[in-house]
Amino acid sequence: MWLRGYAIVWFWLVFSLAGGCASWQLPPPPAGVALRPGSYVKEYFVAPDFAPGEVNYVLGPFTVEQAQGVSAADFLAVFQTELLQAWEANGLKLGDKKPGCRLTATIHHLKVSSGRWRFLTGRISASIVTSGVITCDGRVLFAFTDRLSLESPVNPGPPAPRETELLLRQLSRQMAHRVLNELLLHGLTADAMKRSANTLSSNRGRF
Repeated sequence: MWLRGYAIVWFWLVFSLAGGCASWQLPPPPAGVALRPGSYVKEYFVAPDFAPGEVNYVLGPFTVEQAQGVSAADFLAVFQTELLQAWEANGLKLGDKKPGCRLTATIHHLKVSSGRWRFLTGRISASIVTSGVITCDGRVLFAFTDRLSLESPVNPGPPAPRETELLLRQLSRQMAHRVLNELLLHGLTADAMKRSANTLSSNRGRF
């Protein structure tokens, strides 16, 4: 009898842990844009004549449609900081003094699990599904959809200070670098990627 109860508990545990962003569908692309599989993000589009390093950018607005286990405002503050730092680190021009391109993004699903099974797994996790576009004069020059999940080992017991913030920062950092890698490195050969991938080296942050 105890074997049956043991099996039920572990079945419920596995079922609960597997129910993350695997069931979340990627959002549809913008009207008139055909996405294709990306090397870094799940799907993307780049206009053939778009030169990302030659334009001026405005970042935002960014919105969150659904957030579980974390405040949407708290996540957006972290996400915008990491995106801004990654943008500047790669030499892309920011500011609204000249007419330029605008990056907007929507976080469709955001979920942080930080306590339900930590006493067994010793981990916290975060999942995100997002999409975004770069537009200039009403024209879509770049678009993407992406889905990402992260886990971090933690000590069993009560949550440690800032552990959720650190996980969200790592999630935001990886998402920003995935988008920038696709934007700047699409279409390059393997050798060119090794020489040019500033975002690849900066993506190896520590958590």
